[in-house]
Amino acid sequence: MKAKYLILTLTSLLFVGKSIAQDGSTNESKKWRFGLKIAPSLNWLTPVDKREFNGGTGVGFNWGLVIEKKLAERISISTGFEVNHEGGKIDFVGTNDQGDIDFFYYIDENYDFVETEQNSNGNYVPSDTSNIGRINLTKRRYSNTYVTIPFGIKMKSSEIGYITYFGEFGGNFSLLWNSRVRDEADASLSLTPNGVDQNDLKKLSNYSDMQIGRIQLLFGGGLEYNLSGTTSLFGALHYNLGFTNVARKNSKYLVNSSNERVSQNFSAHGIRLTVGVLF
Repeated sequence: MKAKYLILTLTSLLFVGKSIAQDGSTNESKKWRFGLKIAPSLNWLTPVDKREFNGGTGVGFNWGLVIEKKLAERISISTGFEVNHEGGKIDFVGTNDQGDIDFFYYIDENYDFVETEQNSNGNYVPSDTSNIGRINLTKRRYSNTYVTIPFGIKMKSSEIGYITYFGEFGGNFSLLWNSRVRDEADASLSLTPNGVDQNDLKKLSNYSDMQIGRIQLLFGGGLEYNLSGTTSLFGALHYNLGFTNVARKNSKYLVNSSNERVSQNFSAHGIRLTVGVLF
C-alpha cells in the first residue's frame, strides 16, 4: 500500500513538473525549473548520552525530484520530493557513574520485538512470557527510509563559460517510511526462543521504536553545466545537520539491567553528493 501511494505521488509531481517545463517558451515561465536527482551519502547517528551509547556511520542512497522557482536574477527557491535510504550504527557501551549497564530486549519465535509493561514491582517486563527470549544487545545497525520535502535558498553566480556556481541552505522535513535493524548480541547473557538463531538478528522491524518525523538543516554548494537553453547538469555536496531525536524517547522494547525502559536520543547527520539534471 505504501508503494502505491509513493508511485502516485511521484507520478503527480512528474506531471506537474513537465507541465511547468513545457511552458518554458516565455521569460515569465522560465522562473520555474524541474529536474531529477540521485545522491549517494555517508550517514551517522550521534547519541546525546555518550556514556551509554556510541554512534557510527553507514552508507545511504537518495533519489527524487527537484523544483526550483526563480525569485531574482541570482536567487531561487529549491524544493521537491526525496526518498532517503540511510544507514547508521549505535554501540551500546553500557557504563555510567554507577558502573556497567547491560541492555536487553525480548523477542518471540517470529523475530518480532515484544513490548514491555511495568509490573507491580516497577519493572518493565513482557506481560506474556510464553516462547519468548531475552537478547543482550551490544550493537545495532539501522536501515531507515524517509520520505522528505527539502526546502532551500540557492544563491547563484553569473554564468562563467557554461558553468554557474551556487550555494544553498535550508532544511529537510522528513517522515519515516520504514526502519529495520541488524543486531549483535552477547551470547553469554542471551536466551533465544525456539526456532530463533541469535546470529540471525537482522532485518528486524523497528518502526514502532522510532520517531515518525525528523528535521535537518542543510547547507552546501555546487555547480550547473548548461547543455542548452534552461537544461543543465548539476552536481552538489551538502551537509545535513540533524537536531531532532530520530528514536522514540523511551523505548517500547529496550530495557536496562535494572529493568527500566531505555531512554534514547539520537540525531541523524549526513554528507551527500548529488548529481542530476534541471530543465
